[in-house]
Amino acid sequence: MRLPWRIDSHGVTHYDGRGMRASVRTNEQHTVRDAPMFRVRATQSLPANFPEFVEEIAEGLSSLYGPRAGAHYRQNAELSIQTAMRHPSVQCAAVFAGDRECPTPDAAAMLLSVTRHSVAQFSLVHVLRRFTGMALENQLITHMVSTLRESGTGGIVCESLPMTAVDLDGPFRALGFEQVERLLMESPLRPDGLARPTLKESVPLTSDDLPGFADTIVDAYRGHPGRWLHAEVRSVPNALTFLQSALHGGYGATRASFCRVVRREGCVVAGLVGTEIVPGIGFVLQVAVRRTNQGHGLGTLLMKEVAQCFCESGLERVALGVTAGNPARRLYERLGFRPLRAVNAYAWWDASSDIVSSQARIV
Repeated sequence: MRLPWRIDSHGVTHYDGRGMRASVRTNEQHTVRDAPMFRVRATQSLPANFPEFVEEIAEGLSSLYGPRAGAHYRQNAELSIQTAMRHPSVQCAAVFAGDRECPTPDAAAMLLSVTRHSVAQFSLVHVLRRFTGMALENQLITHMVSTLRESGTGGIVCESLPMTAVDLDGPFRALGFEQVERLLMESPLRPDGLARPTLKESVPLTSDDLPGFADTIVDAYRGHPGRWLHAEVRSVPNALTFLQSALHGGYGATRASFCRVVRREGCVVAGLVGTEIVPGIGFVLQVAVRRTNQGHGLGTLLMKEVAQCFCESGLERVALGVTAGNPARRLYERLGFRPLRAVNAYAWWDASSDIVSSQARIV
C-alpha cells in the first residue's frame, strides 16, 4: 500500500503520527486537528534536542560493544555528525512535531544518507524512544527515498542498526527494496585463540596496492549474491573510493597494519580491510580473494593475521557483518565468531543497474 504523503511549496513533507495526513476541520471560532501533525524536511543543522538522540544511540552501542563504545559516541557524535552534514554528499532529514517554524526545533526522528558514485547509504536511522509506535520511520524513509530517486540516485542501501523499537521492514518493502538477512558476529581477541601469533604472509596495504586490491574486490564478487548489497564491489572506481575512505578513517580509527594484502608474483590476490570501529573493537569491513586463488585458505590467513594485529594494538574483540546464508559464515564460526545480533539490511537498485541484471542471472 502506498503511504500517503504530500510536499508543500517549501519542500516539506507532512504526515500525522500514524502515517496518515491529519484532517483539519475549521469554523469561524477554532481549528480542530484529529491527530498531532508531524513534518518531515531536509535539514542542515542538528535539532535542539540532539543530545537525546546521542544518549539513546550511546546506550545501544554500550549494550552491543560495552560502555567504552557508548562513552566514545557521547564524546564525539555531535562534532562528527555536524561535520558530515556540511559535506555535499550527505543529506539529512528529520521529523519535526508541530507547525511553528523554529531555526533549531526539536526532532522526533533523524535519517542521514551519504551518496558516493550515485549510490546512497543510510548511515543513521533513529526514532526517539518516546515517539516509537507512531510510524515516523515510514514517513522519514519514504521522504528520503523519494528525494534520492528523484535526483537520479542509482541505488540505495541501508545497513543501519536500529537502537529503538522501529519497523524498517514495512517501509522498505513497500518502496520496492530487497531485504537481506545479516548477522553481526564477534570473537574475543586472545593470543591463545583467533589472535595467536602466526608467520606474516600478508603485508600492510600500500598506495601501490590500491588498484590491484580494488580489482581483486570486484573480481571476487563477480556473480556473487553479495553484490546486491555492497556498493564497493560494483566497479573498480567504487572499490577505490571505499579503500581510500577506509585508509583515511572514514569507517573508524585505523592503522597501517589493519588493512592487509597477500601478493603472489607481485600482484595482489587477496586483501582485508579492518578498522577500530569503536574503542577496543576491531571490525572487518571487507575480505576479498580473487576467484582463481579461492579455496587455498587465504581468507582464513587474512582473518588470523589481522586478528593478531588487532590484539597487538590492544583491542579486545573483533566483529564483522555477514549475510546469514553466506558460506563464509561457517569459516567465521570455525575461527571462533559467534552471533551478536541479527539485523536486516535493505537494498534497491535502479532497473538499469548492472546489479539488477546480475541478481536476475543468479536467481
